[in-house]
Amino acid sequence: MGRRDDSMSLMRELVTHALDDGYAAAAARRAPGQPRSRIGVVATLVALALLGLLFTMAAVQTRQTAPAVAKEKAELLERIRAETGRNDALRSQAGGLQEEVTRLQNDVLASTVSGQDLRERLEALDVLAGTGRVEGPGLRLLIDDAPVNDVAGPKNSDGRILDIDLQQVVNGLWAAGAEAVAVNGQRLTTMTAIRGADKSITVDYRPLARPYVVEAIGDPGSLEARFVDSPGGEWLFNLKAVHHIRLETSAVDKLTLPADSGTKLRYARTEGSQ
Repeated sequence: MGRRDDSMSLMRELVTHALDDGYAAAAARRAPGQPRSRIGVVATLVALALLGLLFTMAAVQTRQTAPAVAKEKAELLERIRAETGRNDALRSQAGGLQEEVTRLQNDVLASTVSGQDLRERLEALDVLAGTGRVEGPGLRLLIDDAPVNDVAGPKNSDGRILDIDLQQVVNGLWAAGAEAVAVNGQRLTTMTAIRGADKSITVDYRPLARPYVVEAIGDPGSLEARFVDSPGGEWLFNLKAVHHIRLETSAVDKLTLPADSGTKLRYARTEGSQ
């Protein structure tokens, strides 16, 4: 039987030399504090220099192109303003020509009894189609975003008037019996589109400026009360109560709404034709 000390020699060897000699030698070559190779240091410095050069070039290029981008943006805005002004002038001219045509048409139709009947029918259709200027009593709504110092102000989207809000208001006015409706002086028809574009609201792709003034011609005795009870009225007054939007309503004895100069004749047929 061997000695007890001899039987434990293997255990002592494992404890005192736990790491293989080859691994120990490799670890010694990578020991902390040992100087790194010259090639590795140079490669690291070159990589850092290239990275810094790239960042510098990107910054210089951005700074050089910034004035050009700003100039292009300013020129584009100027072109938009010029085209908008030109479009407004053409719309005004078209409206004046339309009124002249209507006046001449009425003069011709007034010469006969049948013509007078036809003129009355055309005037009624002009109101429905939005192709003629109309006057009469009605309701005016002034709608705007919540005040800036309010908790639900424009910084909070809940306090900003959206396209869907104006859509609800207009639909509520139609449901309340409005005969003609305009938003910021733009006449609405069955073909009118109210949409949102970023933070702007457009009517037939024409941007609206705040505050939004909605005018509706209708029976002064019932229009306002029926609008308040309509879904559009409930929507609007809920915005005022919950999100603190600005809302002013007033009955007006006489409103004048322009014709929609953008209306186009799509088809026509003689009476009795299919």
